[in-house]
Amino acid sequence: MKASPPRKRAGQGGGPRRVAGQILDVAGAAQLLGVSEKAIRARVARGLLPYRRWGGRVVFLADELAEYLRRLPGVTLDEAVRNGAQRVGEPA
Repeated sequence: MKASPPRKRAGQGGGPRRVAGQILDVAGAAQLLGVSEKAIRARVARGLLPYRRWGGRVVFLADELAEYLRRLPGVTLDEAVRNGAQRVGEPA
């Protein structure tokens, strides 16, 4: 049986989990990249995204994801962030 992460307690934020804005969970990485959580998990399984394991959880360093975006051919980091924000309906 697969263990799921603990639920957030009353009073905790409702958004993605972050540690000092640098360590992102799957939801935070999905929001940053402008894709679904399912797409993030699929890319992790295929080894396409830089990630780390922390206490059994998959986490991402924001700097490593930014570098990943910089290396993608045909798009700048600013364009990728702007496109991601448009997909989730946030101002860029």
